[in-house]
Amino acid sequence: MAEDTKLRREQLLRKYEKDGFDGLTKHERLELLFTYSRCEEPAALAAELLGEYGSINALANADPTLLMKDGRVNSSTAVLLKLIPCISRSLYMERFAVKTIKDAESAKRYFSSHFIGAVGEKFIITAVSRKMRVISSKVLACGTSTRVTASYKDIADFVIKTDCSLFFIAHNHPNSPSAPSESDILFTKNIISSMSMLGAVLADHIIVGASDETSFRELGILPEMSAKSIEGYHV
Repeated sequence: MAEDTKLRREQLLRKYEKDGFDGLTKHERLELLFTYSRCEEPAALAAELLGEYGSINALANADPTLLMKDGRVNSSTAVLLKLIPCISRSLYMERFAVKTIKDAESAKRYFSSHFIGAVGEKFIITAVSRKMRVISSKVLACGTSTRVTASYKDIADFVIKTDCSLFFIAHNHPNSPSAPSESDILFTKNIISSMSMLGAVLADHIIVGASDETSFRELGILPEMSAKSIEGYHV
């Protein structure tokens, strides 16, 4: 490490120890992080990336391949940035673990934690007991920033293997609101129909958007998922 970078790190650490994390500016937080990633001129890189992405959150959620494309960001720095949302997701899930999905709000909270730091769309399925306790969750598909597709076969396999009579599905809209699209509505309707032949009921479909969440059952947009609560689950 260059001597000036080492001295700068020590200076930032002293400020951190004295004033805490909130005592560091957005630029200083990112600069301190970069001093651990063997990048050249961490202060300049922090300023440049914040100017381009606007926030540490947006930067951490950026595609690592694109970050490294022009050579400004090395692989160590890209990995370090991606660890931020991953660690945040892990800490959130451990601290605020939802074990019983009793209503739409707890469903939104449960699935929101699974999408922290997700760059592209993901599709998750969760089996619950009749008392609405989580039995098993699985990511069935990962897609692009605007689309994800899960097969009915994979959903059926999960339902059969977990032997569940109640299940939730969820996916995210990482760059847009959580309002369901026409394809989301049709897909949900088809799942309700196909899984009913296996004796399984879809408790809810949760969409996690960039800044909000939507519950299909809460919306009541499908006759098959009326706003009337199923037993043990309230909207």
